[in-house]
Amino acid sequence: MASKTRQRKGVDETLVKVVAHPLRVQALSVLTERPASPKELAAELGAPVGNISYHVRELENVGLIELVDEKKRRGAVEHFYRAIARPLLSAAEWEALSPEDRQGFSAWIIQLLLADASQALAAGSFDARSDRHLSRTPLLVDEKGWRELVEIQATALKAVLEVQAASAERLTKADGEEGIPTIAAMTFFEMPPKRRPPS
Repeated sequence: MASKTRQRKGVDETLVKVVAHPLRVQALSVLTERPASPKELAAELGAPVGNISYHVRELENVGLIELVDEKKRRGAVEHFYRAIARPLLSAAEWEALSPEDRQGFSAWIIQLLLADASQALAAGSFDARSDRHLSRTPLLVDEKGWRELVEIQATALKAVLEVQAASAERLTKADGEEGIPTIAAMTFFEMPPKRRPPS
């Protein structure tokens, strides 16, 4: 129950907590890939253990990571954390969720995207390729246009997953090619109505 309550904290508050410090963003990125202790994160990120422990506590407080293991090491206990996994949902499962639960899932994905983008920008890989894509396109559509956008996104996601599957097959046969770590992000969402200036 406590975990559920943490998930439903204000989205703005949670996002601010995540991006409040680069180390916190980097720690979250690592913990989405594998479990790690603050000591391991400190060694990997080149930061003092005390600093990392503080950021790990903040991530746990907003419900983004969870304690998964404890190991005794030389009279002390080392705690291991990982990012809380969110399942992939079908369209029907998504529609069955409450608005609060949908918002929790959406906030989680946005947080991961922010963490991924921040890490790539800091490393210089975000713009290393001139053909990378980044766009923001405000639109005004009717109901038919909205449904068409839904179809475009679904078709694009299917194509992206097919590319991933084909790449995985080629990489298993390739000699020495490691592959290109990539994030594919797609979204469109309804904005609140624009406020008209006072007459």
